[in-house]
Amino acid sequence: MDQNVVILIVAILILLGTGIAVVLNRRPRLRPLPAESVERFSRSWQAVESRFIDDPRAAVQEADRVVVMMLTERGATMHDERHVPDDLRSARAAAASDEGRQGTEGLRKAMLHYKRIVVAAVGSPKKEKETSRREVA
Repeated sequence: MDQNVVILIVAILILLGTGIAVVLNRRPRLRPLPAESVERFSRSWQAVESRFIDDPRAAVQEADRVVVMMLTERGATMHDERHVPDDLRSARAAAASDEGRQGTEGLRKAMLHYKRIVVAAVGSPKKEKETSRREVA
C-alpha cells in the first residue's frame, strides 16, 4: 500500500472515532415543560421548601424525588451518570457529606443545588402577593 493511502485511512479513522465520541458523550437537550407541569412542579417545590424548616432530611429526599421526576419528564436520561446534571450530582454529594449527615449545612447546600434545577425548569417561584390588612380595634 502506498504511504499516502495509509495516512488517509488513519486520518479518516481518527475523524470517525472523534465524531462517534462526541455523539456518545453529548448531553441530551432537555425539553421545556408543558404549562400544567410547570404549575405542578412549582407547587411541589414550594411544599418541599416549606418542609425544610421542620424536617430538612425529609425535604432533601423529597427534593431529589421531585427533581428526578421533573428531569425525566423533560427527557433527561438518568440511568447514565454522565448525563446526570451537575447540580443534581452536587446536591446528592452535599447531602451525603459529613455536613449533610451530621448537620443541616450540607442539606442546605443540597437544597440550593436542587433549587437551581427547579428554577431552570419552571422559573423563579412566584411570590404570593401579601395583602396588608389594617387591624380594627
